[in-house]
Order: sequence, then C-alpha cells, then structure tokens
Amino acid sequence: MKREQLSNRIGNIEDRLVEQAENAPNFGRQRRNHSIRRMVSIAAVLALMVASFAAGAIALAKETIVYVEKAKEIIEVGNSGITLILPDTWKDKYEYVLHDSGVNADGIYINLSVIHSATRERLEYEAGVLFSIHFTDERRPMDYIWPWPGFTIAVTETGTFHLIYPSDVQFDESDPETRAEYEELSADIRNIRIIMSTEMLANTMNASNWVQGTMFIDYLENWQVVKSVVCDVEQSQIIRSIIESQDYREPGSFHVDLRFMVDKDEYFMNSKTGEIMLAAGGYSAVISAGDLNRIMDLLGD
Repeated sequence: MKREQLSNRIGNIEDRLVEQAENAPNFGRQRRNHSIRRMVSIAAVLALMVASFAAGAIALAKETIVYVEKAKEIIEVGNSGITLILPDTWKDKYEYVLHDSGVNADGIYINLSVIHSATRERLEYEAGVLFSIHFTDERRPMDYIWPWPGFTIAVTETGTFHLIYPSDVQFDESDPETRAEYEELSADIRNIRIIMSTEMLANTMNASNWVQGTMFIDYLENWQVVKSVVCDVEQSQIIRSIIESQDYREPGSFHVDLRFMVDKDEYFMNSKTGEIMLAAGGYSAVISAGDLNRIMDLLGD
C-alpha cells in the first residue's frame, strides 16, 4: 500500500511512533537538525492554535497518518510519548534543553525549553526562550486557568503536561536583527505539530477525548493534595449545578478539604459544614444539607 493511501484508525495504529536515523540527542546547548528516516504509527497530530490556547482548543486529526521526509526538525520530549515537529524554517535558528533536574519517578523529563539560538548567543543571561513544556505532578483540567500564557497538552494518571510561553521579554531589544528573527519564530509557533504516541493518547485525557465541563476534585489535607478524582459527565453536571447555583456573597474563611475545578473556576469546600468559597473573589456560601449529602454520595464518601 502506498504511503498516501494509509488511513488506519487510531486504535489500529501500532505503538511505535518515531524511527530515527540518529541516536538520542546531546542534551547540552546545540542546534537541532535531526534526519528522520520516516514517521509512522502516529496516534494524533495536534496543531498549536495560539489564538485559542486559553480555552485549550487544539485541532485534532483523529485518523491522520503523517509521513515525515528526511531532515525534519523534531524534538522528542524525553520519553514522555510527546514529539514536536517544528517548521522547516526553524533549521539552524533554535536549540533546546531537556532539564535533567526535572525528572519524575518514572524517568519522564518534565521540563524542556526551546530557545532562539541567536538571542542566547548575544545575551549572557538565560534569554531567548520561545516556549517550554512542563510536567506538574498535579492533575488539572484541560481548560484549567494555568498556565497563562499557554495551554494543557494532556493529563496523565500522575500529573499534567503543559506548553508554556514566556511571560517576559526574551529577545535583545537593542539588536533589531535578532529581535526580528525571534519574533518571527515566536509567531510561527502556531505551525508546530504536537504528536502523541498511541499509548499516551489512549492513557491520558487530551484534546481527542476531553469533554468540556468535566470536573476535577482534589481532596486536601493542610492544602496538600492527597487524592484527585475526575468525575464523569453525569457527576460533573450534577455537582456543577449545585455549586454554581449558590449565592456567593459573604467573604469566606474556614477549613477546606475539597477543591472543585471546572470551566476555569475553582471552588473550595468544607465537606462537613457545606461551607463553599469561589476562589475568584473569595466570596462564600453554605450548601444545604441535602445538596451536600448528594455531592458526597456521588463521590462515594
């Protein structure tokens, strides 16, 4: 079968994501110019949508197999199952660093920075960052308000992958040439493709399976997360209708042991008293005993 005729569904695509002609990259400071023999078995291609990252809107080609010719600019995010395909025009203009200090218990690199080489060469301090990929060990909804600026790539069983843009000036304002090149690459980030392995796609919450309005609930002890729960659609709708219908008027100050996260809002609640506070503004209300019991029953508590 010719490459252009391939149209396997995601579930039938084999696990191997990328076959590279080169060994794993040196993680030091260096320009990237990988030669790729071929890329098959792609579970998903996510186009970065800079204009809509706040809403977590990422276009997903569910049944696409992409064939990557030689000399593509790619970055593998450690052994996470995430691969970035950069525009060809980035060749010799960037470098990246996988930060060895950011490795979780499973050996996954949790911090990666993609850097504009010309800016980094001119400035002595750590500048020129175009974007970073971070892993946090807290599970957060796809539309969670953090990171800003940036968005969520995927939620695993143990944490969340984010793509984050720099919040401060990273280019040399005194050098028009390097500034122009930095700004050109920054504007071109929208053309980067995020590729997830079949295994990661199937075992994470991501743009292919996330349902807007899905509620995440953290159980807290002294503000530390001891358990995280992702509600199904029915549970989310019921709990959301209860907490959003409260009349949040009075400033709140009380012990909390539950955090609700949905549609970019956060609520903190005392599961014993029903006192609940909207994080934005700090105003509180008291849920009725009946509604409180209904919430706790849905959570199995």
